[in-house]
Amino acid sequence: MALIVCPLCVREDDIFLLRTLPDGRKEARCDDCDFTFVFGAPVVPKAEPKAAPRRKATAAQRVSKPSVAPIAVATRRFPTVEDVEPSALARADQLKQEFLATPYEPDPLVTSHWAKFRWVFSPDGLKKAAIFDLQRFAGDPTGVPTGETATFDKAWVLLGENEGARRVRAMVNHLLRGYGAIEDRFNDLAAGDFAQAMPGWGEAVLTKVLAVAEPDRFLPVVTYADKKALALGVYGLEVPVVDDTSMTLGRLAVWSNDLLVDLAGDGFDDLHHVARFLRWAKDQ
Repeated sequence: MALIVCPLCVREDDIFLLRTLPDGRKEARCDDCDFTFVFGAPVVPKAEPKAAPRRKATAAQRVSKPSVAPIAVATRRFPTVEDVEPSALARADQLKQEFLATPYEPDPLVTSHWAKFRWVFSPDGLKKAAIFDLQRFAGDPTGVPTGETATFDKAWVLLGENEGARRVRAMVNHLLRGYGAIEDRFNDLAAGDFAQAMPGWGEAVLTKVLAVAEPDRFLPVVTYADKKALALGVYGLEVPVVDDTSMTLGRLAVWSNDLLVDLAGDGFDDLHHVARFLRWAKDQ
């Protein structure tokens, strides 16, 4: 049997099997660098012979089979603007008018920095961008900080800059232009299920990529926990907790963003302005 090698630190003597996934792949953890990863190929079930009678699944099989609700079904469980109490909307609108009475000037450093990375993340820019720019984006706080980068920095060193840059390019391209709904692409990347995942390029950095690439849709609020707190603090609205069957992190990250933008409404210069209002209003 071939030895299992950690894809992060390339060690093979401290690898421990954790579990077998439903599709037959194995999940393991490297005790040396504390990195959890998946290896092996999914097992494709053999097709039943046409003449064979169709077998009914047992109760145990039905329970163990993972079930992810389609987006069209799951989204019905997510709150909308109509779910906000009228009194909470009135209070938020009063705070909005007070906030908008103060002049707002976009930060020119943020404007130029994000314009550059909007090109970097474009199809043409992603091919031509300097490796240094791909590396520094994760830790650069311009516009919005994304937290500590120790995992990313370690992976970058261990994988090498060429492999690190290749993985960052693959993740950004899949997030912005991959197959399927953006909510589910986001979730696959944040969970590390993408084949070319880059350790440390998680929820906060992925959200910042969206905010840079689509500045008219995505707020510079980079975690679902923060958006959940804003929805509750400004509008008194409880949004769902994360689960693996319908309210996945990717779906909630996107849906909560769209909900907050809809609730904030018109009158703001850009979504940085909206984010500033929401953070201010939550503390009032």
